[in-house]
Amino acid sequence: MKILILILLMSPFVISLERMDHECSNVELYFKSPQDGFKSKAKEFKVEFGSKNILISPAGVKVEKVKKCFVSGHHHLIINGAYDVLSNAKQPIPYGKNILHFGGGQTEANLSLPPGKYSLQLVLGDYEHRPIAAPDTTLVNNVILSEIIDIEILP
Repeated sequence: MKILILILLMSPFVISLERMDHECSNVELYFKSPQDGFKSKAKEFKVEFGSKNILISPAGVKVEKVKKCFVSGHHHLIINGAYDVLSNAKQPIPYGKNILHFGGGQTEANLSLPPGKYSLQLVLGDYEHRPIAAPDTTLVNNVILSEIIDIEILP
């Protein structure tokens, strides 16, 4: 265990232990910003991802599960429902125009969108970009998702 912690601390990859309460039943993915209903005339804006009881780790790096409820992965941002994660929960999340991968373990990004209305949703993917199911659940396709937020970029 000490070796794993030492390796993670010395790793060049970004790893976030944000809000780790070590409780299985309280896994959460959410937007710190923008908030639902956000409106802006600026085409570029900052998006900040929040998580609770999730170790944010880069794609391609398999983090060993150290306890039953351990959850590790990285963010994917789905814009305007461009991908139905729940119907494809066993498949890796594809790359696409409105399917953004943050495989470096990023917890924020600057987005540039043309004027219009948008829905945003976060999905947690594992080291192979497959959606991750919430721990301690018997539900099929209980993928870790954020709530959908709606934003508008004004002309």
